[in-house]
This record gives sequence, structure tokens and C-alpha cells, in this order.
Amino acid sequence: MKFRAKNQLIIFILLLVSIDISAQSGCTDPQAQNYNVNAVINDGTCIYSTTNYSPQLVANLVSELDENSGLIFSANSIFSINDGGNSPKIQELSPQGNIVRTVHVDSVQNNDWEAVSQSNSQVFIGDFGNNGGNRTNLKILKIAKNELQNLDTVQASALHFQYSDQVNFNNIVNQHNFDCEAFFFYQDSLHLFTKGWENLYTKHYVIPLNNEDSVQAQLRDSLFVDGLITDATIDTTTGRILLLGYKNNGSNFYTSFVYLLFDYHPHHFFSGNKRRIEIGNMLNVSQTEGITFESPSSGFISAEKITSSLLTVQPKLFHFDFTSYFENFNVDQMILQSNEIRIYPNPVTESINLTDWSNMQGVEIIDCANQLVLKLIGEEITKQIDISHLLQGSYFVKITKNDEVITIPVIKI
Repeated sequence: MKFRAKNQLIIFILLLVSIDISAQSGCTDPQAQNYNVNAVINDGTCIYSTTNYSPQLVANLVSELDENSGLIFSANSIFSINDGGNSPKIQELSPQGNIVRTVHVDSVQNNDWEAVSQSNSQVFIGDFGNNGGNRTNLKILKIAKNELQNLDTVQASALHFQYSDQVNFNNIVNQHNFDCEAFFFYQDSLHLFTKGWENLYTKHYVIPLNNEDSVQAQLRDSLFVDGLITDATIDTTTGRILLLGYKNNGSNFYTSFVYLLFDYHPHHFFSGNKRRIEIGNMLNVSQTEGITFESPSSGFISAEKITSSLLTVQPKLFHFDFTSYFENFNVDQMILQSNEIRIYPNPVTESINLTDWSNMQGVEIIDCANQLVLKLIGEEITKQIDISHLLQGSYFVKITKNDEVITIPVIKI
């Protein structure tokens, strides 16, 4: 037994050396201009050619949604809000863009509602619009999701916050970087993305959810987006993030865009791929304000009404499908494979994905000391296996299927 264990350790070291040698960093997206076929660790340097996409018009929205600002998709319904100066209510829409129900939020004001997000149990409304940069009453409303889905009047509690790096509250309207219209919930925290009027950056702030009712939003990172971010959404199964925004191209002629953020390092959303998709100008998409996933690659975009002395553009609802922009990523290049069973990504950060995972009899993960650290059998095995609790290092994944044992080395970074 000792001889066998020694041989296993020698084999493991040889595999580890071969993996480490090939674990180059670079651009890992085959669709990028600077794709590196030898790279297995994404360093966030991918460069993309200009990409244009026309979302499909679902409907012109009714006047009750002229100033819609934010979307979520839940239980096959779309939920939207209107921004500041409107009534404190949430509109439930069908996927065809029709209002099917109005939900009133009791005993609160709509100071400047700008975004809506959700967890499994709660819905969050961002009352943090701040064009003047002088608000000291920024807050996020929390509503029980079961109330929203079943009642026409709901109660809300408030989480008050300030930005950790804001010391000046005497700003000039639309000439500062402390406005916000975008956020989402992910991994026990709220993630805010600011509207950088002054420098066209967006800043990523984090607010962990706890029992406090007044907190500081902690600055984590920033990204030059060459525009103003108006909403954000995340698909929690893949970690894919979309940032919606628009840019003034001169004479108040706006064009809209979506940033696709994916394959980033844990908790650092701007460290991975950042692909910008141009989706149209104000004449055909109006003023884009809301975005939400309905699946890992598709969803909805909403736009509020534009009214000026020169033109009027109705509020709109669009559908998008970005599947083609994610094709071939994390499948052909970021996997080690044996027979028809593959594991990706590899190296891995938080969870591994299995191909051909159905009918597996067992999955075992063994560390470099030949110790079993995770064992799954039968129905415990799913396509995605969480290994976030494991330390960084090298492991063997032993898969038993059809009474055959397949061993695949994996690096956790």
C-alpha cells in the first residue's frame, strides 16, 4: 500500500508539473482579436472588434411606464419601477410587455428610484439616484419576494448607506461620480455600479447584507466604460454580468451599449473579459434604463420615453439573445478532458462544471496529500460542483461512470 501511494504521488507531481508549465495567462476567449491558444488563465486583456447588435422590439410600452428605470425577471414575469417623482409602486409585466398587475409599496416615498434587483427571498429597490451628488439619504428598500408575488400592497424596510470615498457633498449637477442607477444582489451582498458623469468610469461598490440599517458602500474597483451605466444584472448560475448604458456622442445624440463581463476572478468583476456590444441609438432604442436576464444568455431591455422639442420616442421593451458571444468560451480551450467527460474551467476558482455528468456513479476529489476532500454519489452529483471551500492547489477528480474510473487533474487558483 505504501509503494502504491508513493507511485500515485510521483504520478501526481508529474501531472502537476505538466499542468503548471502549460498554465499560461493571457486572453482565453476565442472570439477576441488577441486570443492566445496557449492561455488557460484569463488575465483580462482580451480585445474585441466593434460589435453591433439589434435587440428585438417586443412592444412600445404604455404611458404608465414612460419613466421606467430597472427590471427583474421572476416566475415568468417582468417587474419594473418608475424613477423619481413617480408613485412608489412596482409594475408586473407579461413577457409581451403588458401590465398585468400593479403593486404599491406602503409608507415610502419614491425620492429617486433607479434600479431593482432580487435574491431568492427578497426584492431590492435602489432609491439612490443622485444627479446632484449631494444626497445624504441614499437607501435601498427591501421587500419580501413572496409578498410581491402574492399581494397588491407590500411593506418595505430601508437600508441606508453612504459611499466610503465621498467627502464632498457640494457637487455640481451631472458633474460628479456619485450618481447610481445600477445594482444587483450576488453572494450575500449588493453590488452597485455608479454613473460617472465626470469621467465616464463606473465604480463598483459592495454592501454586505447584515442586520444593520446604515452602512458604508465599500469601493472595490472601477472601469472606464466611456458612457453612463444605467442598469446591471447577473446570471448567478454562470456569473455572467451585463452593464447597460448610453453615451452622448455630441449634441445630446445618445447611443446605447451593453458590457458583457465574464470569466473574472472571484469578487473582482472587472478582472476578466469586458466585451462592449453597441445596441443602437436613441431614435431606435430610446433611452435605455433597464436590463435583466431571463436565462444565462438572454433577457430583456427596457427604455424610457424621450420627449423634446425635436422628437418623441416612445418607451420600449426589447428582447436580447447574446448566446453567440459566449460560444466556444470555456469549452474548447479551458478544459482538460478524458474520453467524453470533461471538466471546465481548469484552472478553477469556485466551482467546476462536468460534461456528460448524468448517470455518474461517483465523484471524488483528492488533494496532493492523497486525502479525500470531497465525495459525491448518485443524485448528489450535479453539473456544477462547488469547491470554493477548498484551498488553492492541485487536485485529482476521480469520476466513476459505467464502472469505469477516470481521473482528471485540476488546479484551483
